[in-house]
Amino acid sequence: MLVFGGVGIDMIYSEVQRTQLQNTLDRAVLAAANLDQELDANLVVDEYFRAMDMADALSTVQVNEGLNFREVSAEANRSLDANFLRLLGVETLETGGAATAEERIQNVEISMVLDVSGSMGWNNKIANLRSAATEFVETVIEEDNSGLTTVNIVPYNATVNLGSRVASYYNLDDDHNYSNCAYFDNAAFNTTVLNPSAELNRLGHFDPWSNNQNTTEITSPWCPDDDYASMIVHSSNEAELSGHIASLGAGGNTAIDLGMKWGVSLLDPSAQPVVSDMIGDGHIVSAASGRPASYTAEDVLKIVVLMTDGENTTQYDLKSEFKSGNSDIWVDDRGDNNPSNDRFSMRVRNWSGTSNDIYFWERFENSSWNSRNRNQPDGGNNARRMTWPEVFARWGTQATARKFYTQPYYDNFVSYDDYYDVYYAYEATVGPNPADARLSNICEEAREKDVTVFAIGFEAPARGQAAMRDCASSPAHYFAVEGLEISDAFQQIARTINQLRLTQ
Repeated sequence: MLVFGGVGIDMIYSEVQRTQLQNTLDRAVLAAANLDQELDANLVVDEYFRAMDMADALSTVQVNEGLNFREVSAEANRSLDANFLRLLGVETLETGGAATAEERIQNVEISMVLDVSGSMGWNNKIANLRSAATEFVETVIEEDNSGLTTVNIVPYNATVNLGSRVASYYNLDDDHNYSNCAYFDNAAFNTTVLNPSAELNRLGHFDPWSNNQNTTEITSPWCPDDDYASMIVHSSNEAELSGHIASLGAGGNTAIDLGMKWGVSLLDPSAQPVVSDMIGDGHIVSAASGRPASYTAEDVLKIVVLMTDGENTTQYDLKSEFKSGNSDIWVDDRGDNNPSNDRFSMRVRNWSGTSNDIYFWERFENSSWNSRNRNQPDGGNNARRMTWPEVFARWGTQATARKFYTQPYYDNFVSYDDYYDVYYAYEATVGPNPADARLSNICEEAREKDVTVFAIGFEAPARGQAAMRDCASSPAHYFAVEGLEISDAFQQIARTINQLRLTQ
């Protein structure tokens, strides 16, 4: 009876030890698998066992982790000296356990910030980008029940075109409504926040290059007046995303800082009202409700994929005096909707009393002095005064100066400075050096918010490559590629995101 009673005691002791071992294993792997845990996972498990004075029991630790998951497995075994079982020839009791814990992020928010500047038209680069970006979208958008991946597409060149849809959810000022680009002061790049209800400064609508004096509207505005290269916000629709990528071309200067500002801001929780309203209007799936999620949300991964083939160049906008208000140009639209027969005049002298005003009639430019300079606008009371936004939506700045200011200058009604001011009605707002600094600031802000930044220098010059290295989350997140290698870079990023795809 003593022997069998002693055997029971040995077995109870063994079970207590096994339970303690298993509990330690469970706590250790749970702590190590926590994605917020910054210590080495192996070290975390070791420390748990050392704290319980069981370091000798830990036999194996295996860690499998990727960008959006961490899985930790551990086994432990212990030999216990038998007491009463020795009487039956059993010297030791073996006890052991195993545990596995993992944490995975189910929901992914991605901003693709894509360079569509003029240099992307060289050497088939835009075609290579379209192919690479499409494959990326096909890889990260999967039809499964493990979570939701939404993608923002932010094409950029000298500007970022919000497009008519997205612009309706932001508060762009009302200087004009011809196009939908915003500009930011330097302070805006020190934060990821972009409040959609706060007024945004609308970029002027203008063409600094065209000399066509006979056009009815500018054809190459600094900011597109249609939805070309517009933004897409939090879409999970592969067809929509791929179709938009397929429509991208190449043209314009390079403003990487503007692209990154919008890409990061669309991942910031301040954009939640935009997403909510777009869900209500049927533009975004209802499952995206609550996006962009809080930076502290445990089940969300936020990623920016930024690429350029160039470097920051000078950015321009209309001078403040030309962004709003009335011009000195009058139009008589002849009472019809045919702009090709409109008649124009410019007030070149504004003296006290309307009868003392003098108007240059543009259609009589090559006639006598008295024929082209009169006391009323061409069309008389039927003529109306054009606003500056209306003028520059119709003619390029150079064309406006040549069409309306050249002859009055010869007639001594306007100065060369007046002519020059209209010819160069735009001005540089940001140069390459400040733009690089702004880019660096917004990249740093994103990284501090735990946004993972992948950066691709696609046949970019040294300055552009340096900017990409500076922006990336780490050297491992930076890719310098040429030609078809851009597809490899996008696929590597996609595979990193999708490793052991978001299951729980």
